[in-house]
Amino acid sequence: MRAVVDVPVDDLAPVGDGTRRSVAEDLRYVYGEDQPTDWLEDGPGRDYPTMIRAARAALGGRGLLDDVRLVVLVVTTPDLQHERLLGGFVADLFDGGPSTFCVTEQGLAGPFTALRLAGELLADGGPVVGSRGGPGGGPVGGPGDAGRAGTAVVLVLEQCTLPPTTTRVPARDRVVALVVGRDGAGRPVEELSVVRAPRGPRPAGRGASAGASDAPRKVVPDARRVVLGVDVDPAGVDPADVILLDGDVVRHADPGAAATGVWEVLARDDAPDAPVVLHERCVELGYRCSLALGPRSAATAPEAGGRAREAVLA
Repeated sequence: MRAVVDVPVDDLAPVGDGTRRSVAEDLRYVYGEDQPTDWLEDGPGRDYPTMIRAARAALGGRGLLDDVRLVVLVVTTPDLQHERLLGGFVADLFDGGPSTFCVTEQGLAGPFTALRLAGELLADGGPVVGSRGGPGGGPVGGPGDAGRAGTAVVLVLEQCTLPPTTTRVPARDRVVALVVGRDGAGRPVEELSVVRAPRGPRPAGRGASAGASDAPRKVVPDARRVVLGVDVDPAGVDPADVILLDGDVVRHADPGAAATGVWEVLARDDAPDAPVVLHERCVELGYRCSLALGPRSAATAPEAGGRAREAVLA
């Protein structure tokens, strides 16, 4: 894991009235003239192309766009601007026309699945493309470039201009960018898992409040950080899912976030000398996810067989 960047989007311009009218017209055409569309005026109204541009600018400002071979979009809420194909847009936006695809319909497990896929593609010598933005064909760069897989960027996107729903939705627009590579400086991925878990209603009143574990206090720099999603409770029905050790520094995701929650915490509390464990639970779709990262190192080298340690996903 090269970097985790929480991209600021609050100052980005919203979509114009024309886009909102187009969405309203399409909804009424499909669902009938009585379909409510007043919610289109209530939200900030930012679209994913605008947010992706902001993410690319943030990564470029940090020098994280060298040799990007793959961009994976993780979409947990639909794009307000629904008429643009994001894959082609991203392939044109990023230099070199990287391979692109999107992970959807996985709820809070989406970023973990995207990391697994990106890691596997990089470990095998880079994504394969037959044409810009699509899978197929041979290794990127040709046979002589198979040993240099470049980097992958995972963009976790969520926007909050949405119709009323009984499920939890983001309280604001958010983008978190994850940059991964086969070697170089970064945190080694020591374990990554996405497994099925019982579905169920969200416990009433569950929310991550700033408790003692989140309160500012002096901590050992290399103490393990444990980041818990909103619906992860180590004292809950199955506490074996999350094992806390004495000395762990526990952080909680913002209950106003969806899939970006644990990654936002990692972006702002990335103690370089400390290992990090992220735990997430998606109660609507029935997933339990975890990611263990080692302390940040100056450089890592590919292991035997051409696989880097950080790209071997359990």
